Amino acid sequence: MADEQETEAEAEEFHPRGTVAILVMFVLAIIILWGSVYVILLSRGVTV
Repeated sequence: MADEQETEAEAEEFHPRGTVAILVMFVLAIIILWGSVYVILLSRGVTV
């Protein structure tokens, strides 16, 4: 019974560091890609 309580406590304290890292990399990739598109549009002289 004590083992079950310990595993529940450990499950509540789980922090998904790998998921956060992948999410951060994904967001950075999107920002970099949009930035490159913006620079390309500026270099071609496209105005809005």
